Amino acid sequence: MGAISQMELFPKATKSDYESARSMLNRYIRMRKTAEALNERCNLTEKEQQVKTEYQQKADAVEMAVNLIMDDGVKKVMHYRFIRGLPRWGTVNKFHNITDRSVDRRIVRGVESVAETLKLIGMIE
Repeated sequence: MGAISQMELFPKATKSDYESARSMLNRYIRMRKTAEALNERCNLTEKEQQVKTEYQQKADAVEMAVNLIMDDGVKKVMHYRFIRGLPRWGTVNKFHNITDRSVDRRIVRGVESVAETLKLIGMIE
């Protein structure tokens, strides 16, 4: 007979999921600003309405995923790096009390957490 596969309660993110989450984090500011700009316009075309809706949903999901990070240190680094849109060096300067490698490790842990959340809610497959 066929093998029985066990379903996971919380699906585990793969390497490609981490890359997708990182891509969404990097595009967060642009998605948020595009959605806001389209929201201010009247008489949107069907394509513009579709882009506005998609970008709002993705930006909201990214923001929620960052806010759901349990470790406050990781959450603060992710917030400054991606939600505020600071470059890496700006984030390292902001958190000058920890080493740049520690900031990088927190970013990696944050991306993993965001990927798990986005996969759970179906924003990445």
